[in-house]
Amino acid sequence: MKKYFILFLLPLALWACNPKTTSTSSGGDSSPKPTATEFSSPPPGEIKWTGSAGRSFTGTFDRWKFNHFEVPNNDITKVKAEIAVDISSVNVDPDGLENHLRADDYLDAKGHPIAIIKIDGAIVMKTGALLSKAKVSLKGMESEVAITFHVAKRDVKGTATLLRRDHNVGDDEGVNNEVPITFSFVMPE
Repeated sequence: MKKYFILFLLPLALWACNPKTTSTSSGGDSSPKPTATEFSSPPPGEIKWTGSAGRSFTGTFDRWKFNHFEVPNNDITKVKAEIAVDISSVNVDPDGLENHLRADDYLDAKGHPIAIIKIDGAIVMKTGALLSKAKVSLKGMESEVAITFHVAKRDVKGTATLLRRDHNVGDDEGVNNEVPITFSFVMPE
């Protein structure tokens, strides 16, 4: 198990390469909630998602970080992480959808500028992949999202699916409820 460590996600990670924004203490998280100005660039990895509303498009977040990250005794099943995502940093390909997605009926970057993802533990599945139930706080609403990931040395890669209706994101006219998310990062030393 010592070779396993973790992530998160989206993800809805996102991270561990910036020691000023990473905590590896074993105590609770007493750090203040982040603001957009506290994010360093570039982020410590990538969070990528795919949306569909008549056509497919992909997006990333340019600013996110770990508020807290620890793997007690190198036991991945005891991983604890909190990831903060700056919603205003959404970036979409093809260009042009960012302002639409930042609006209050979608991601609400002004009313709820930070999304928080919390991970508390993981299990090792028969396939060797790791599974964690993350609590995602987006637009002031919380949901539970299953995250599946793999660890190779210090590289973490994984997937999740966020249900946008759980967070009142967008309308139902031709917009898929399921938003697939992929993520990757290198764990801190």
